[in-house]
Amino acid sequence: MLRVENLTKRFDTKTAVDHLNFQIKPGIITGLLGPNGAGKTTTMRLITGFLEPTDGNITYKNESVFQNISEFQSKLGYLPESAPLYSDMLVSEYLNYMADIRGVDNHSKNQGISRVVDLCELQTHLHFPISLLSKGFRQRVALAGTLIHDPEVIILDEPTSGLDPNQISHIRTLIRNLGKDKTIILSTHILKEVEDICDHAVIINNGSIVADSKVSELYSGNRVLVTAKTDLAAMKSTFKDFEEPILSETEKEIDGFLPYLINPGEKSPEIVFQKLKSVKFEVREIKIYRQSLENVFEKLTRS
Repeated sequence: MLRVENLTKRFDTKTAVDHLNFQIKPGIITGLLGPNGAGKTTTMRLITGFLEPTDGNITYKNESVFQNISEFQSKLGYLPESAPLYSDMLVSEYLNYMADIRGVDNHSKNQGISRVVDLCELQTHLHFPISLLSKGFRQRVALAGTLIHDPEVIILDEPTSGLDPNQISHIRTLIRNLGKDKTIILSTHILKEVEDICDHAVIINNGSIVADSKVSELYSGNRVLVTAKTDLAAMKSTFKDFEEPILSETEKEIDGFLPYLINPGEKSPEIVFQKLKSVKFEVREIKIYRQSLENVFEKLTRS
């Protein structure tokens, strides 16, 4: 398990990361989220050892990574947002070079290259100069180089940025498969990507954690959305034993039908349906209300 404990980084008078505490388990993909300037990139650079913390610690398998940073980095794969590539190399040359600098022995090198070529579907482009590749294939090559030594911990910063829908789908599937037995941190601005890929989310704002939970729990709740052709007074009368119904701010009125949020509290949501069976106004829709991750993110990071 990777643990971040009271992690702090100051640059002169600015605190970029302020006493962060979270943990990342193997087999779980963790999304690291936050608005621009929140401290995500600084946090990733601290974890990789690129930066030294002002205070705090990072442990992996119960040992501080700073006691032997080279040993930890040998188990780490890091793909920054602007993936560095040598454009004058062929893809095959680049992967061979990355295997060498990652210390993959000659006996395992061919097998490792073959593995990442299959993972990233690079078979048809092995002998292409990197300079001639599309952005999508360049991203695949960079990811293959990140995985060449079969790292235990993988940190990906905006891995699908600028890719077309087919390329995005391929990279997301690859990350999901890797997440079955690796420790993965994924930083992205695409909240749909978090919903599709991540099991857990850590949201940072102004250098501090504002949420640390399973993705499903970020927008969980017991509220029910009722779309009905009536006014708020009638809804309050119908649900007078409940917490007061409110008009939803995120749903729209359509053809005179207004969206109301009903909170049954500790009661089962099905009781809302029972209550509506006897009303005289029209009801178009009843469903468990689930906020969009965009709405949750906005509320948590609004300064």
